[in-house]
Amino acid sequence: MKIDLGKNLNAREIETRIQNFWDSNDFWSNNVTSDKPAFCIMMPPPNVTGNLHMGHALDNVLTDIICRYKRMCGYDVLWQPGTDHASIATQLLVERDLSKKGINPRSLSTEQLLDYAWKWKAEKGGQIVNQLHILGVTPVWKRERFTMDDGLSRAVIKLFVKMYNERIIYRAKRLVNWCPKQQTSVSDLEVETREEKGKFYYFNYPLVGGGYVEIATTRPETLFGDQAIAVHPENEKLKHLIGKKAIIPLTDIEIPIIGDEHADPEKGTGAVKITPAHDFDDWEVGQRHNLKAVNILTPDAKLNDADCVPEKYRGMDRFKAREEVVKDIEAAGLLVKIEDKVIPTPYSERGGVVVEPYLTDQWFVDTTKLVDEAIKVVEDGRIKFMPEHRYNLYMAWMKNIRQWPISRQLWWGHHIPAWYDADGNVYVAESEEEAIKQSGGKELTRDKDVLDTWFSSALWPFSTLGWPDETPELKKYYPTDLLYTGADIIFFWVARMIMMGMYVMGDVPFRTVNFHGLVRDSKGQKMSKTKGNGTDPLDTVAKFGADALRYWIATAPIGTDIRYSDDEVKRGSKLLTKLWNAAKYVLMNLTDFEPDTAKKISVADRFIEDRWVLSELNKTIAEVRKNLDKYDNYNSRAAIDTFFYEIFCDQYLEFIKDRFWSPEKYSAESKLSAQWTLYEVLRAVIGLYAPFIPFQTEELWQRIYKSYEGGDTLHLTEYPSVDAARDTDVSEMQIALDLLKTVRGMRTEQKIGNGAKLETLTIPSDVPVALHGVIKSAARANEVLLGDKIDFVVAQNNQVKGE
Repeated sequence: MKIDLGKNLNAREIETRIQNFWDSNDFWSNNVTSDKPAFCIMMPPPNVTGNLHMGHALDNVLTDIICRYKRMCGYDVLWQPGTDHASIATQLLVERDLSKKGINPRSLSTEQLLDYAWKWKAEKGGQIVNQLHILGVTPVWKRERFTMDDGLSRAVIKLFVKMYNERIIYRAKRLVNWCPKQQTSVSDLEVETREEKGKFYYFNYPLVGGGYVEIATTRPETLFGDQAIAVHPENEKLKHLIGKKAIIPLTDIEIPIIGDEHADPEKGTGAVKITPAHDFDDWEVGQRHNLKAVNILTPDAKLNDADCVPEKYRGMDRFKAREEVVKDIEAAGLLVKIEDKVIPTPYSERGGVVVEPYLTDQWFVDTTKLVDEAIKVVEDGRIKFMPEHRYNLYMAWMKNIRQWPISRQLWWGHHIPAWYDADGNVYVAESEEEAIKQSGGKELTRDKDVLDTWFSSALWPFSTLGWPDETPELKKYYPTDLLYTGADIIFFWVARMIMMGMYVMGDVPFRTVNFHGLVRDSKGQKMSKTKGNGTDPLDTVAKFGADALRYWIATAPIGTDIRYSDDEVKRGSKLLTKLWNAAKYVLMNLTDFEPDTAKKISVADRFIEDRWVLSELNKTIAEVRKNLDKYDNYNSRAAIDTFFYEIFCDQYLEFIKDRFWSPEKYSAESKLSAQWTLYEVLRAVIGLYAPFIPFQTEELWQRIYKSYEGGDTLHLTEYPSVDAARDTDVSEMQIALDLLKTVRGMRTEQKIGNGAKLETLTIPSDVPVALHGVIKSAARANEVLLGDKIDFVVAQNNQVKGE
């Protein structure tokens, strides 16, 4: 085998060339008619307008490792790719682009905005897909889906109608989280709570008939929407006020004082203003006491012109109104005190502004009708969470689940399939024609809202496989097998996919969810745009190569956060260099070896060190397969590393040197035994590493093994498997290993480096002769002598003969 790998490794050149080779062939496609066992996994769809970040790299590389492994194990693998329309994110980008061109988005009709957005998506969208290619990931790209594709849109509409008809989706006037900047509702999960310095305002409400009741609030500007004051029925100090009336400051509006357990006698003053339209807890109190809910804010968070709002404050921004109300209350002699407090403040994640509890007509999913099955399938193990502690997080949320507001006041997304007649009657149908038919031919107007992005994403595991049609793909690949995702979207996405999967398909959407940790910077801080501490994975690839980045990603144990630094990724680069150099060393010793014509030597007939390394290889393969079958990339990679670095490179390659340097001391088959072993072990190492560092392993296989094995790509060959023939009695090797350990200890005591050459090494006379060559090579000795104890003499010229 006269194969020249060249002087230096050029990882990026190899990766570019190999990626082009893969792209020009259809290696990764599934085959729905194949009789191979199916393995299906869904790609968490990134935003169509997004750019690759380390979180995407983590999701997709971890998934790719498993998909490559499963293909090499003989599975028909469908890794379903796609992108998400990302309502708010995409709409913001499109509107920003229009504004840059001098076009006011609000001057355009919905149809004009949609037309522009689709053109913009065609031009700018999909960049992230091209970026994923650079990482060497292997979804079935020709099956790429988009959440607003015709097929997926049809699934969304059909399911909405079904759920409406079954009273799971409903429309109601309720309190929602409202983003004044984007003027849309947002779900609880899209609200970020920040601890901020704020104030508690204490002031008096005059009582009808004389006297006062003191309340404390963080939001005095909402007092014009007050409908009651509540005190605890058992509050000895204040319960005598129940049944009386108070007057809202700065107005002449009278409101009742009611008894309700929501008022905690130990908090504030014990009396609480109840504003049902602007506080979630107050809304519940209002429902219990049949209070009105009066909205006093406009969609952009200014005080509106409701009758209860004095003229002075109408049109005033909420925070400006707060200042003015407090000033006027003080001027009226009603202010008691102001306390500085740290207050948990809700922010819209996308809008970046304080959200308002806001009363509006919205569409909801009644999650209480879906949650029981979603809890049961996790409790009984039909869905397994990795790591297991995510089970508790999931259960805590599911058992306290709230209604899911699914309507958004946006123009980009799936438009709600509901139409209204002039009297406000609603008709929900799959098409306008069907809605008109339902109405008896009336003129109808379509609902302007769109669905929450996560609604269509919740259908991803079955809509991408063809539902609502009964397709061969749906039959073969659903339920899917595995999902890799971050724990930060366990409620946004994972829980909702489980609910929808059980409701629509009557079965789980996936059997295992592997929650990876967060990517953090070198100091342990979460990477984010706002902190400016993110690292572009494409920059990392440009520096170190995709294989090095992939290797680093596989160094994180299941569920743990992973810290990024260039130094950490360099570990991957060092592995690539080590493997490349090991291959060069092996080839240097195979120049007169041809596997097609060389005499076969069975494992049982090989030298003990050859049999030992093959026995260790068997153990490693068993360990790696066991862990990959459990989707444990970390321990799989670690097992390969241990074998490659410590057993193959550090020990075995040292053990066999004497057989190449001094062949005259050994039998005729000594060298051939080592050559067969080198050839086989290097091939196994390349195969074991293939899912982790696919580019370099492909290159090595193409250049060393392809002509002997046939086939087109390493990644469709069989993954290394345990071979019973490799398991022979190598117990005597422990004698050599223990002796060499003693020699290393003596070197350390005498401050003689392990690289220093020995002129002679004396070993006990009862050491088997078969081990003498192993010991001589590994100890870097010119000669092995027999004696009563271990001893050595350092070579004066520090050179081993034959080197």
